[in-house]
Parts: sequence; C-alpha cells; structure tokens
Amino acid sequence: MTRSMFTRLTLLFAFYLSSGAYAANPTLPTNNSAPTNKATLSQSKQWLHLLHYHQVGLFSSWESQADDPNFFLAANGKTDPLAELNATISAFVSEQSTSQSMQCKFPARFAWLEQNLNNTKFTRYDCPEYDEWAQKIDAEGLTMIFPAAYLNSPSSMFGHTLIRIDSRHRKNPLLDFTVNYAANADPDDNELVFSFKGLSGGYPGVFSILPYYQKVKEYSFLEARDVWEYQLDINNDELNQFLRHVWEVKDTHFDYYFFTENCSYHLLTLLDAASERFDFSDHFFSDVIPADTVRVLNQQGVIKEALFRPSTQTQMQNMTSQMSAEQQALAKRIVEMPIDLKTTELATALASQIDKSSDKASDKNYDHGFDKNKAQVLELAYQYSRYLAVRKKQNAKALAKRSIAILSARSKLTSDDAFTPIKTPAIRDDEGHRSHRIQSSFGREHEQNFVEFGLRMAYHDWLDTVAGYVQGAQLEIAHLKVRQYVEESNHRQSKHRQLKRRLQLEELRFIDIASMSPRDQFVTPLSWFVSTGLMRPKNQEDELMPYLNGGAGFSYLFASNRVSFLAKSEFDLDNDIQNGYRFAAGPRFVWMSQHPDWSSTFEWQRLYDVAGAKFELNEVKFGLSHALNRHWQIRMEAEYSETLSTYDNKTGYDTATKASFMYYF
Repeated sequence: MTRSMFTRLTLLFAFYLSSGAYAANPTLPTNNSAPTNKATLSQSKQWLHLLHYHQVGLFSSWESQADDPNFFLAANGKTDPLAELNATISAFVSEQSTSQSMQCKFPARFAWLEQNLNNTKFTRYDCPEYDEWAQKIDAEGLTMIFPAAYLNSPSSMFGHTLIRIDSRHRKNPLLDFTVNYAANADPDDNELVFSFKGLSGGYPGVFSILPYYQKVKEYSFLEARDVWEYQLDINNDELNQFLRHVWEVKDTHFDYYFFTENCSYHLLTLLDAASERFDFSDHFFSDVIPADTVRVLNQQGVIKEALFRPSTQTQMQNMTSQMSAEQQALAKRIVEMPIDLKTTELATALASQIDKSSDKASDKNYDHGFDKNKAQVLELAYQYSRYLAVRKKQNAKALAKRSIAILSARSKLTSDDAFTPIKTPAIRDDEGHRSHRIQSSFGREHEQNFVEFGLRMAYHDWLDTVAGYVQGAQLEIAHLKVRQYVEESNHRQSKHRQLKRRLQLEELRFIDIASMSPRDQFVTPLSWFVSTGLMRPKNQEDELMPYLNGGAGFSYLFASNRVSFLAKSEFDLDNDIQNGYRFAAGPRFVWMSQHPDWSSTFEWQRLYDVAGAKFELNEVKFGLSHALNRHWQIRMEAEYSETLSTYDNKTGYDTATKASFMYYF
C-alpha cells in the first residue's frame, strides 16, 4: 500500500457525505417581460440539457454545471436559462458570416433553436472548421466503453467509462475517436492537495476527443481489466446533435467531483443534450458510480448490444487452465530466457510434453497434438510478453521484438483453435447487485440479543453476490451500523449493563478496501487492505473510537477457493484508554469461496500489542451468504474472540452470531 494511495483514500468519506442528497424539483427563474413562447422554451428539458442545468449532491444549486464563463452568452446565463436563450437568439440573428460566428461555436444550440422557434428565421452560415472536424470523426454510431474496477488506482476504484465514436469507414476500432471526461490535475500538487481538490471540485474537469488507441495507451492498466463495450441505440439525428454538442463543450471546463460530477456522469449529460427522449443524468441525486450509469442506459432501452473484451490477464488465465505446468513453464522461458525459435530447441522442449505412447497408432494424431501443444505455448508466451511490456513496463523494445518472433513462429502452425474460447460472463458488470445496501439483522452477543440496522452507500464486500464484480475485491465507503440491545447482560459491571440498554452507534466505516488478487507463475500481485472509521473494540465496547488498519500479503487460488496470508497492523485512538492510543500488529488469514449465488468466508487474526493500551486479540470469523434475487440476500455470520479485559485484566471469551437480510438499491 503506497503513501499516495493511502493519502487519497483517507479523505474519501468526508467528501462523499458532502456530495449526497436528493435533488429537489427546481423552480426555474422566469422573466415576465419576455414573450411567453420564449419563457416556455427556456424551461424546456432539452434547452436545459444543452446548458447543462442539472442538480446532483447535497450542496448543489439549480444552475448550469458548466463553470466556464465562455460557455454563456448572457452575463447571468449560468443561473438564468431565459437570459441565455435571449442572448443566444440575438447573437444568431445579428451575426455576420464568419467561421467564428456564434452558430459555428454553438452548432447544437443553433440546430435546436432553428427547429423550435417558429417565428424567428436565422441566416445559415458555413462552418468549415466544424465540418472538417466532423468529417474527420466520420461518425456512424456510439459505443459506451466500460473497463472493470481497478482498486490500485483511486480514480478508477469504481471503474471508468468513455464513449467511442464508431466510424463508418475505419475498420480498426482502435483508430476511432473517443470522448472522455477527466480532472485536469496539476502535476505539481502533492498528494494531500491532489486528494482535497479532486474530491471537492478544486480541479477543472475537461472533455478530450482523442483516438481510442491513445486512451488505451494512457490507461495502460486496461490490459489488466476486462472491458465491456455497449453499442448505443441512437438514430442519425441524435448522433449528429451529439457531435454538435461535443464540439460546443470540448473547450469548456466543469468543476470535477469524484463522487458526483465525474467521468461517467458528464458522459450522460452529453447524451441528454442529444435528444428529447434522453434524460439519463437526472436519475442521480446523491452519488454517481460508473456501473450505475450503464444500468440507467440499459433500463431506458438504449443499449443495443454488449460485447465482452477480456483483458490480457483473463486470457492468460483461460490459457493456463487448459495447459500443463510444464507447458506453462516453457512459455515463460520463451519470454524470459529466450529460446531460439528458429532452431530445434523449441521443438525438442515441446516434444517432451506430449505422451507419444497415447498416439502410437496414428502419426497424424501425434502431429496434430504436437502442433496444438506448440501453438498453446506460443500463444501464452505472446500474451505474457504483452503483460510484461504494458503492465510491468519491462524493456518494451526487446519484448516487442520478441513478440513479433513469437507471432511469426505461431503463424507457421496449422492448428487454428489452440484453446477453448473464453465464455462471455453470464452476468455483465452492470447487471450485478446495486451499489447501495440496507441491512436488517438480528443476533446475539455477550449473552444479549440485539437488532441492528445498517446502511452502506457503496459498494461491494466479499459476501455480496460476486456476479458482475471483481472476485477477491472489496470496496466499502460510508458504511453505518446502529444497534439496539433488547435484553440486559448479567456478566458485566453495572456501568456496562446500562450502556447496553440504549440504542448505540455500533460502527461507522469510512473506507474499507481490500484487493486479494491471486498469484501464479506469470502474475504476482500484492494483496493489500486498508480500513478506517469508528468502531467499538471487543474489550472496550463502551468506547466508540477512531481506528486505522491495513496490511499486505499474498493470495493464491486452489480450485474455486482463494486463500490469503497477510500481515496486519492496527492503530486505535481514544482518551479513555491507556496512554490514549493502541498500536498492534500480527498475522491475518483469509479464506473465501465466491460463487454466482452464494459465498463463504473464514478469517483468523492474532494481534499482538506493540505500544500503548493492552488489548490483545485472537479472533475467528465465519460468514455465509445466499442471494435470493438481484436485490435481496440473506447471510449468517459468527465469530469467536479472546481479548484482554480492561476491567479485570483477564482474558475474556466471547461469541457472536448474526442473521441478516440485505436489500440492494
């Protein structure tokens, strides 16, 4: 876990809360002296979309989200859509022929007003710069690109979206252009300033129109992320209006907010401006997660077709599952300790991998098996060389040369289908459970029954239904638990008993992120986790105290089971504990088995006190969940703990069980 990662993540919660609330229906400003038809027109949904009048977040006001004064022709156009309408009409009527005319600067506004103003006639002028740009784009359709979540980058923890403008004539999608929205961060800002600005709107967000291959190169980690491509069902008029509006905003900045006005949200506002039938962005009131934006598109029937593009790592995993360990080792040798592909060295090495005795009756079968085996090794070697060049950035020039040699050797083989193709996932990333969750639980702890209510604003944990999410990944932000004990314990001191009789905040988890990526001989990621918030320690449950824990280690796959061996450290802070703080460290073990309909986890941790208060903790947890449908889940959880009691300085033994209903919305 790097310092920059931690610095960014620890600020997320405060700004997440500041962005969340329901956006009330706005009361639009009106000008009673203006003609009625213009006043009505200025309040129409499409004009407001063209001006980016939207509202999302607790402190947002009803005004244009565009923060560039050059986007408006009226001095108060940001807050008064009628004033902007009148100023725009006046500019279109009075201007002279020039490529810098207002109708060339705002072609989407011009096209819409020309269609909707019956009593006003505009002189149409040529716009050569726009025409040349549109001709270069060569648009035929739009595709929403959705790379999967990437926990090792704070800006892509929830995934990322961009729009590819599909060309009529270019055959390679990598050459098509894309529309992307992102924060224009200052590279000189330190990590603390970067986090603060990125979460509070301190950076300008800008649209960029670049070839798709440049975006893939810029986001080189896409090689480790599966990508869904959603072809959008729009007609030619909507496509042309979309392009006109992209031209209008390509030099306009919008304040960037990680949780609300982010990459995915503003792509929806562009689509909204393209058609009367689109109203996607107004479905969001509190926060905007990329997967949710795709869900809205799907619910509105705009997704025509979805195409799955597996990452390099996914392709490598598919290959290794169909190969022997000896074949895999040989593929790695070809890349890391180059074997001369033009000599018999490769053929000799491969021959040892085929059991000749099984095909003695048929030399033809043997030759076919030999070619397929060789093709498998070469294809895996090629994918591994790509992984090293793109993900690890190792000696790219030499690896590129090696990749060409591997492809050349592969092209000489007759075996066409070396591997069984990767199956498209039955459930897409946008078809998984919803991002928000309400929890209702009943359980027993410390010889007391309790009821518990929980609210989590985002987004996924290990026991949630894994379909549509990255296995082994956990990302929770703003997770609140409130508990009411329903009977009094007899084995605690009187003070403790009285505390247990009231409703209490049990836990407030600001951030809880974990990435348990498995290692193999090709890919060796570091597993890591970090969590911070407020909790009640096992031996000091009358105190709600801030905590920060984190750690790292290694994870491995055994069949469908994921096993992680980790080192953990924890820091607690409270005036009422010895020395006012506690620092502990120790081993942590996690086992999980995740399936489409159910998941199970087992955890053990042993924390040894290093400094400050003496708590000591030896804890075992078990969880089992089952999905009833897309929106409902049931789960059972149990734990056993041994802690050093602060009341009598003796070791206490406690058990806890809990049954929960989870509702995702």
